[in-house]
Amino acid sequence: MAILLDVVTGITLPVVLLAAAGFGLQKWARFDVTTLNRLLVYATFPCYIVVTLSRAQIPVAQAQGPAAFVLAQFLVLLAIGWSVGRAMGVPRDVRAVVALGCAFPNSGNYGIPVIELAFGGELVFYQVVFTAVHSVVIMVAAPLLFAGTQGGLGRHLRNLFSNPLVPAVALGLAMNALGLRLPPVIETPAATLGDAYLGVALLALGAQLGNSDLRIPAGAAGAAVALRLLLAPALTAAAVWALPFDGDVATMLIVGACAPVGMLVAIFAAEFRGHTPLAAAAVMASTVVAPLVTTLALVLLRM
Repeated sequence: MAILLDVVTGITLPVVLLAAAGFGLQKWARFDVTTLNRLLVYATFPCYIVVTLSRAQIPVAQAQGPAAFVLAQFLVLLAIGWSVGRAMGVPRDVRAVVALGCAFPNSGNYGIPVIELAFGGELVFYQVVFTAVHSVVIMVAAPLLFAGTQGGLGRHLRNLFSNPLVPAVALGLAMNALGLRLPPVIETPAATLGDAYLGVALLALGAQLGNSDLRIPAGAAGAAVALRLLLAPALTAAAVWALPFDGDVATMLIVGACAPVGMLVAIFAAEFRGHTPLAAAAVMASTVVAPLVTTLALVLLRM
């Protein structure tokens, strides 16, 4: 009971309260959620990434094994989700949502705050690297799944490398590897902006929920949610326990697998003419349920 209380009050409840505040503010003040997301993508998150990676005491080489695991995890879950969609006999646009919903967690807006609260600031270095891996692979996979090889892929790949996330990750990892720090005149404002990331990310997550009618999805969306919140953590736990990962890193990988479907699934569904209502339903429903799954996983792992 003490473990449950510690997990709820110290980790998942703060996440839920901040998201709930974003939900309430959205209903009251009607934020422009698109602008809020752009603030995260183009300002607070890149600063957070560069400062976190450059300041980390953990050498970048130490994250290579876990990062490779996260990449393999994404590809395996993507194949499983695609196969489930095919077995359900749904069209390609629906199958792509099921596959990406299974494989792509909200490792940034949801995962980073949870990991920082659960494991402390130092280990969040790994989660930032995992978020970068997830972001890059979905930017490559989404157009292929939704549109195949038909038009737009070249433009989208160019957009991938113009996204500030990619240079932020490259700069942060290079500085970590070389033992460099930003000059104080740059690091101080960047750190100040980066410190706002966690709170703004959770408020934005709640605001996105505030834009939804929160209907519980059925059928293909339900399958995507079940794959994301049940199958992904179970398979990750089985794989992690069979591999020689450090205890904290292993636990973090399992907890990270309990994250809901990432918002980029809905964004890319809209961009590539996928089944946008289905993607939005999967994102919103999994976001509502994920704190329960995360709490259960943390309690079991700490017993």
